[in-house]
Amino acid sequence: DTAQSVKEKFGKKLYNALLKGEIPDLNKILDRDDITIMKRAIFSTQRHCLPPVTTHNMIDDGNDPILNTIRRIGLFNNRTDRVKVILHPEFLSSTSPLLPLDYEEFVRGCHLGVFPSYYEPWGYTPAECTVMGIPSVTTNLSGFGCFMQEHVADPAAYGIYIVDRRFRSPDESCNQLTQFLYGFCQQSRRQRIIQRNRTERLSDLLDWRYLGR
Repeated sequence: DTAQSVKEKFGKKLYNALLKGEIPDLNKILDRDDITIMKRAIFSTQRHCLPPVTTHNMIDDGNDPILNTIRRIGLFNNRTDRVKVILHPEFLSSTSPLLPLDYEEFVRGCHLGVFPSYYEPWGYTPAECTVMGIPSVTTNLSGFGCFMQEHVADPAAYGIYIVDRRFRSPDESCNQLTQFLYGFCQQSRRQRIIQRNRTERLSDLLDWRYLGR
């Protein structure tokens, strides 16, 4: 709200200056009141405790497997943590006051979908990522992963990373998943864009006109 009100005042001053044929002095376009309002907003939102890892108060949070894993590993969003966690335990909706996004919009904004399921008859989440051009991690114990292994010569080149959970031990599968994630993070922006374009090309494979047969 503060940013919006300052932006409106800034816009009016900018517009008036341009109407006069002047380039506004950016040092004077924000007055003392604007700076005071912004400082107040910053101070009022500062916290001295760590930011929460979840967006909602969870019922029976002491027994929640995700929160318990976060506690065990110690990912509490410290300033020095190289991994930050935001758990959003709710379906996405454009009417949500917190994350007003449709599911498709949210997926489009992600870099990678990670779904290393132990069993998945088909696996809609990595399929949805693929259709929207987002690389994803799946396994050879999901219908989707098996389908991609069968129909695509080099799935990883097309942004489909398949973790072997059928013939490897849990530790080996975990290490393979780690390598996939680490390798993905090492890619340049250009490499990720090329991969996204390749991923989107697979969407024809997932058309029901083809899958139905």
